[in-house]
Amino acid sequence: MKNQKRKISIFWAISFFLLLSSSSVFLINNIIAVNKLIKEVNIVKDDIMKANQTNNSLKMEIEKLGSYDRVKKIAEEKLNLKIDELNIRQNRKIFIKRNEME
Repeated sequence: MKNQKRKISIFWAISFFLLLSSSSVFLINNIIAVNKLIKEVNIVKDDIMKANQTNNSLKMEIEKLGSYDRVKKIAEEKLNLKIDELNIRQNRKIFIKRNEME
C-alpha cells in the first residue's frame, strides 16, 4: 500500500474561500435588508395605529356633536324652532308652512 497524500490545489482552496466569503456577504446583506424592512413595517404599523386612534376620537366627536339633545338645543336656541314631542313619538311627518318659517 502506498501512502498517498492528496494535495489540495491552491486554485480550489482560493475558489472555496471566495465562494464562502461571497455567500457570507450575501447572507449578511439579506439579514441587514430584512432588519431594515422590519423597522419600516413597525413604523407603518405605528402610523396605522395612530390613524385608527384619530379616527376613533373623530367618530366619538361626531357622535357627540350629532346627538339628539345637542341638535335639539341648537334648534331651539339659535333657530327658534319648536319640537313637537308628540309627533316624534308617533313617527308622523311634520309639515311646516312656508309663512311659518319666515
